[in-house]
Amino acid sequence: MDVDRFEALHHADVVYNVSGNTIISGRYDSFAALKQVLPAIFAALDFDRFQFAVKWRVMNESPDSATAIMEAKGLARNGQRYDQRYVHIFAFRDGKIASVHEFFDTQLANDALGFNGMPPYENDGPFEF
Repeated sequence: MDVDRFEALHHADVVYNVSGNTIISGRYDSFAALKQVLPAIFAALDFDRFQFAVKWRVMNESPDSATAIMEAKGLARNGQRYDQRYVHIFAFRDGKIASVHEFFDTQLANDALGFNGMPPYENDGPFEF
């Protein structure tokens, strides 16, 4: 994944709220903070046999927000299936992402990505809405 290209879509002060009970769940008050957890995700996925956004659909949109569903399919590096469905609620400011609320099957993430028993990443607080 091209992290620099992904980062360019966001404001530096983007707020990410990641749902559930995983090592990456919680609130991140900047892209720099979010960037600290990306290696845990990327290291767990076998990108030769895994793909984000196999299927996606914008379910609702306005000039300042959008809600989308995305499916990812493939294998984690440990060989387990990681067929995941995400819901993202985006808010935009000046043409860039200002906030994200992300929902997904956190039990699947814990099991397939090997997150069980690992300490949580430091974040800026609990999920908020």
